[in-house]
Amino acid sequence: MASGSRRTPFVLVGLLVALALVVYGGYGRHWSWIGINGRTATLWDWLHLLLLPLAAVVLALWLRHRAAVERWMLAAAAAVAGGFAVVVIAGYTIPWAWTGFTGNSLWDWLNLAALPLAVALIPVALELRAEWGRRHTVALSAGAAVFLGLVLAGYLAKWRWTGFTGNTVWDWLHLLLLPLLVPVVIIPVLRPMALARLGVVDEPPEPTATPAEPVVAPPAPEQSPA
Repeated sequence: MASGSRRTPFVLVGLLVALALVVYGGYGRHWSWIGINGRTATLWDWLHLLLLPLAAVVLALWLRHRAAVERWMLAAAAAVAGGFAVVVIAGYTIPWAWTGFTGNSLWDWLNLAALPLAVALIPVALELRAEWGRRHTVALSAGAAVFLGLVLAGYLAKWRWTGFTGNTVWDWLHLLLLPLLVPVVIIPVLRPMALARLGVVDEPPEPTATPAEPVVAPPAPEQSPA
């Protein structure tokens, strides 16, 4: 732990230097050797670069500090998600060129977010796996039905904003193979590790013992009078 705490200041200094180079040298002075400016690195480009690493950091923090997650952290995450939704809407409607969102279809967003979301939601899936009930099945089925409806409408009604038209089965495999492997392969592997960190023993429930039937003694034979 001590060596890790010693490294923390160096990591922070490195991050600050990198941030200064990006903001001052890239966006401010347009140094060509950095390759970062308002045209080459929009918010969309930064999302492509950072979304998956951020999802991996979220997963690592949850596995390490699950007990320390408090309500204010969840509230802060919800606030960040709400603010990002506002930026996305403004990026399309105003439009804000610096966001780089204009022209990106639903297909592009799926390619951007499918794998990072699958990784970041692993903690949620680990907890729901033990508490899965009928309402979760209904919610999952409803979400799958809505998504399937969008896919069919994108191909049949040719909704351009979906970006689905022209994509083949091969393209869908590229999109969905890794995100689908997360719940099928990765979560079953991580579940024992997560439970061990929480101090929970993952054992199958013992079968309920069937109560033994009471043994009734046979009636004593009647004795004939002498």
